[in-house]
Amino acid sequence: MACRLLGRRCWLASILVVAGGLAFTYFVGVSNALALALLVCSALALGTGTLGLPGPAPQPLAQVLLLGLAVMIGVVGWLLPFPLHYRWVYLALAVALCGWRRQQVVRQLGAAFAHWKTLERETPGWLLLVVITASIAGMGLWLPSLNYDDNAAHLLLPAQLLREAYYHLDVSTQAWALAPWANNVLAAIAAMLAGAEARPVVAALWLLLGVNGAWRLAKALGGNDVVALSAAAVYASQPLLAYFTTTMQVDGASAAVLLQLAALLAGNSKVLPSAALTGAVLGLLAGLKISNGVFVLPALAWLGVGVWRQRQWRWLLRVVLVAALLAGASYCYATWITGNPVFPLFNGWFKSPFFPPEDLVDRRWMQQGLHGSSLWDLTFETTRFGEVYRGAFGLALLALLPALLLEAVRQPRSRAIALWFAASGLLLFLQIQYVRYLFPAIGPLLVVAVVGAGRRLPGWAHGGLIGLVVVSNVLLLPTTSWLLQDDPWRALFAQGPAGAAVLEQQKVPERTLLRHIFEQTPQACVLMTDPAAPFAASAGGRALVGKWNYDPRTAGMVAWADADASGQRWRTALAATGVSHVMVAGNDQAALTSALRARGFVPIDAIGEAEVWAMPEQRQRRCTGKVQRARDQARQLFGTGDKP
Repeated sequence: MACRLLGRRCWLASILVVAGGLAFTYFVGVSNALALALLVCSALALGTGTLGLPGPAPQPLAQVLLLGLAVMIGVVGWLLPFPLHYRWVYLALAVALCGWRRQQVVRQLGAAFAHWKTLERETPGWLLLVVITASIAGMGLWLPSLNYDDNAAHLLLPAQLLREAYYHLDVSTQAWALAPWANNVLAAIAAMLAGAEARPVVAALWLLLGVNGAWRLAKALGGNDVVALSAAAVYASQPLLAYFTTTMQVDGASAAVLLQLAALLAGNSKVLPSAALTGAVLGLLAGLKISNGVFVLPALAWLGVGVWRQRQWRWLLRVVLVAALLAGASYCYATWITGNPVFPLFNGWFKSPFFPPEDLVDRRWMQQGLHGSSLWDLTFETTRFGEVYRGAFGLALLALLPALLLEAVRQPRSRAIALWFAASGLLLFLQIQYVRYLFPAIGPLLVVAVVGAGRRLPGWAHGGLIGLVVVSNVLLLPTTSWLLQDDPWRALFAQGPAGAAVLEQQKVPERTLLRHIFEQTPQACVLMTDPAAPFAASAGGRALVGKWNYDPRTAGMVAWADADASGQRWRTALAATGVSHVMVAGNDQAALTSALRARGFVPIDAIGEAEVWAMPEQRQRRCTGKVQRARDQARQLFGTGDKP
C-alpha cells in the first residue's frame, strides 16, 4: 500500500537497505564495512577468474561469491602455519584481485542490481518484507562478540594472525584448534582486511547467502517471484538465524551453503553443474563442520546418478580434487600433528596423546530420543534441546507442515529436496537432540513448505499465512540466547558504538581484562584459572585455561594445585608455566592467592569478581614463554616464529 501511494516506482526496499548499511557501518565501524566490501569484491574476482564459471553471461551472484570464498579459505588454510599473514599483504592482494577482474565484477554486480530493480518494480511489498525481516535478523551484527564459544575458541585463529602473522596449530592450549576451520579462516581473512576482529563481516555474508539461497531454491522448485520472496522472508524470520548473526558458530553458515547446494541441484537435473562450483560448495561444507557429512552424502548420491548416466568421470574427478584441496588443510594438519584427522572428536578410536582416549560427546542432549511429538516438543518445549528458551525453534515448520507434506507428495523435485533434508535431519537428531545442530535441515524444508502453500492457496490467504508466520517468528527472536534476553541493543541505542564496551564488561569481563593486560604488556602470557570462564581466544594463544575439554594439561595442573590448601603446589605450577599474569575467579581460591602473594604478585586490575594478579612493577612482569614455545606446533614443524 505504501508503495502504491508513492507512485509506480517504489524505493522503500532500497532505502531500507541503505539505512541498514549505514547502521552496520555506525555500530561495527568503517573498517569492518570496508572489509566487507573488499572481501565481496575479492571473492567475486576469484569466482570469475581462472576457476570461474563457464559462459559469457553473468552467473548467479551467490554462486560466484561462494566459489571465490571457498578458494580464499582453501588457500589461506594451507598457509596458516607460515609467517605470511600481514595486513598489508592481504590488502595488496585484495586490491590487485579487484583491479584485475574489475570488468567481470562490475558486470556481476550490475546484473544483480538490474534483477533487484525488477523485483522492486514488480513485487515491492514482498521484497520489502524480506528486507525488513533480514534487517531485524541482522541487528545481531551490531553486537560485540559475547558468545561463549567465540571467546573460548573461535576467535583464536583471527587473533593469532593479527598478533603474530601465523597460526600455532596448538592443540594443547586449545583442543579445537585444528577442527574444521573454514568459518574461522574466513573470519581471519576479514580481520586482516579490517585490521581488527571482524566477526560481523562474516556473519553478514552468511545471512545474505542464506536468504538468497532460500530465494533460489524456491525458484528452482517452480515458485514465482512472490513465492520465492515469501520463502526468503520465512527463512530470514527464523529466531535462530538472528542468533547466528551474533556468533561465529557455524550452523548458520552451513545452512546458507546447503540452501545454495540444494538450489544448484534442483535447478536442472539433466545437466551436471560446474565441477569447480560443485567441488567448492562440497569443500566448504566439509571445511565448516564434520557433521555436514550427514547432509552431503545424499547430495553425493544425487550427483552420482547423474555422473553414471552421463559417464562424466572426469567431471567427478575434478569435483573430488577441488573439494579435497579446498577443505583438506585442517584434516591434514590434524592427522600430521595428532594422528586424529577429526581431533578431538572420536579420540576413543584414534587415541591421540593430545587428548584423553575417549569420545567427546555432550550427553545432556542425548536423552530425548525421537518420538511422534518431537516436532511439537521442539516448538514448545525447546529448553529440552539446547541452552535456549521456549520458542527458539520458531513456529514456521509446525505451521507449514501440511503444505510441506502436500508439496512433497505431489511434486517430484520438491519431494527429493524434502526427503533429502528430512532424512538427514532425522538421522542427525537421532544422534544428538540439539536444536542448533538441526538448523541446517530446516531451511530447505521451509522453502518446500512455502512453495507448496503458494501453489495451493489464493493470494490473500498465502499472504496472510506468511505474514503471520514471519511476525510470530520475529517476536521469538529473544528466546534464542540468554544474551538476547537482556535486550543488549538498549546499550547501543543509548550510547552508540561505545555501548559495545559496556556490554563486553557486563557479559565477558575476562575479555576486557585481557585487552588491558596486552595494552600494558604486549608480550604477556596469562593463566586463567576459572574453568567456568575459559575466554582466552582473544589472547591469540598467549593464555592458558583450566578447562579440561579445551586444555586438558592445564586443567589437570589446576586441579592438582587446588588440592593442596597450603599453596605449595600452586607455587610449583606458577614457576613451571612461567606466566606473567594470573586471572583469578571470584570464588574461594585461597591456596592460589597465597601462592601468588608468596611470589610477589598483587592484584592490578578487576572487573566484577574477576581479578588479574601480576608483579607490582611493569618491568617485573616477564613471560618466560616456556609453555608457548613447547606447544607451538607450527614452530616445531616449520621453524616458524622465534619469539616466545
